[in-house]
Amino acid sequence: MNNFQATRKDYLAHNKHCRVFGQSSPKALELLIAFVFASIRVQTFLLPKYMKEWRKRGLKSSWIWGNKRTGLEYVRKNRQSLYDRAMLIIKAKKSNMAHDLIMLFLEVPGLGIPKSAFVVQLLTGMTGCMDVHNIRKYMPEADASKGTPNVFQTSGNTIATKSTKVDLYQKLVKKAGGSQSMWIDWCNHIGILQPKYFSGGYDVSKLHVECVR
Repeated sequence: MNNFQATRKDYLAHNKHCRVFGQSSPKALELLIAFVFASIRVQTFLLPKYMKEWRKRGLKSSWIWGNKRTGLEYVRKNRQSLYDRAMLIIKAKKSNMAHDLIMLFLEVPGLGIPKSAFVVQLLTGMTGCMDVHNIRKYMPEADASKGTPNVFQTSGNTIATKSTKVDLYQKLVKKAGGSQSMWIDWCNHIGILQPKYFSGGYDVSKLHVECVR
């Protein structure tokens, strides 16, 4: 293990950057969501390259295809509404803020509960993303190779069923230690998995700042 691990201090600084940026404008929120789409089934070290291309080419970026294109075209068309509604929820400061924001971003095609929660984590510092690495860690009974576990699949579900699943998801995030703990642990894990590209978890945490700007 290297000596450049992500810490609480890193999480507070890097997540704050993402929060401030994402809440600054509809265009900034769109970029934040693009970063989340870019992260789907992609090696982490590639993300700065993808986001550099996004800032130059937007929806014409080479990595945008299939469900990612469908989702980001929706975001482009509806980014003002998504931003306005997200900010209303954030400014209300209710105890169910994270739940309501996850429900909001579930309206974006291609964003299931885990990635909607990742948007919320970047935007508010709340909740966390149960990606393939965290599924293996916190849901060992599930087959991580198949993507989002059935219990969190929402395709074709009613709003009420989605809401129930989000509540269940939030309980799992809480059990995993919440946003800060999940961020730090995930960054350090990726740092170990990809030593060719990262000196440690700190570099992985800082990558969020490099991508979300």
